Amino acid sequence: MSAPLISIVMPAFKCRETLAESVQSVLTQTYSQWELVISIDDGEDYERLLGLAGLKDPRIRFTSTGSVGTGSSNARNAGVDVARSNFIAVLDADDLFAPEKLEITAPLLAENPLISTGLQVTDAALNPIRQVGTRGTQRRLSADIYKATNISMDSMILYDRARLPIEYDVNQPCLVDMDLIFKAFCHTAYCLHLPLPLHTYRKQAVSISNGPAAADKFAKMKRTLLARLEAGYYDFVEPDAAKQGFKEFLRTSLKTELEFATQNSTSPHKLFEDLLESKLG
Repeated sequence: MSAPLISIVMPAFKCRETLAESVQSVLTQTYSQWELVISIDDGEDYERLLGLAGLKDPRIRFTSTGSVGTGSSNARNAGVDVARSNFIAVLDADDLFAPEKLEITAPLLAENPLISTGLQVTDAALNPIRQVGTRGTQRRLSADIYKATNISMDSMILYDRARLPIEYDVNQPCLVDMDLIFKAFCHTAYCLHLPLPLHTYRKQAVSISNGPAAADKFAKMKRTLLARLEAGYYDFVEPDAAKQGFKEFLRTSLKTELEFATQNSTSPHKLFEDLLESKLG
């Protein structure tokens, strides 16, 4: 089989400080059959910005939501809509791919419609903090055990949209990656997980996933997702196992939110994932 084209979708909103680093991580891939679709959601001329940084490549394409601040979900969906390949990889404009990420994962997409990899979590300056999902060996994760491995970060995925006709919820304020995973398991019974830190996730000081109001926002959305599971909102391939596994994770995560809020007041350097992972076993 010839090397498949991978369409990397990157939403861009107020990312002037980090975009070049993220794009550079794509340009240095050891796998060449890719396109990068930068989906602009703030009206900025990011093509010019990258050009000034010496980052030009015919494989980089630009699209726009046509507005400002419509949200990462809408920007991602807009990028997927114009992608030339059914094989989609997700990369935010402040995160990085390891050089070999696509070389390792691309050959696996033909047989596996959903792939996740481990994460290297860093601070805003890219200083390593911890890794997520890097234990064990390459394996298929069924819906009931998926979240025990990938904890609260689902942004490292690659998927085949022909087999997984899924899209991001534009009305959801946070945890859109988790909702997308739930939708994916409505079309597949497993996710192939590679326990390699092939994706760098940068923890910004203030973002949708980190900041003063984040915990309350997360807790509210987790309760919404639980209600969806109870109501049968997701038509899972393996409904009993998926509902049990995802409900157990969300309930554990909600309890951990309260404990983390108390601990964080005395140990602000701790990560939510540190505490949550210990609860999941």
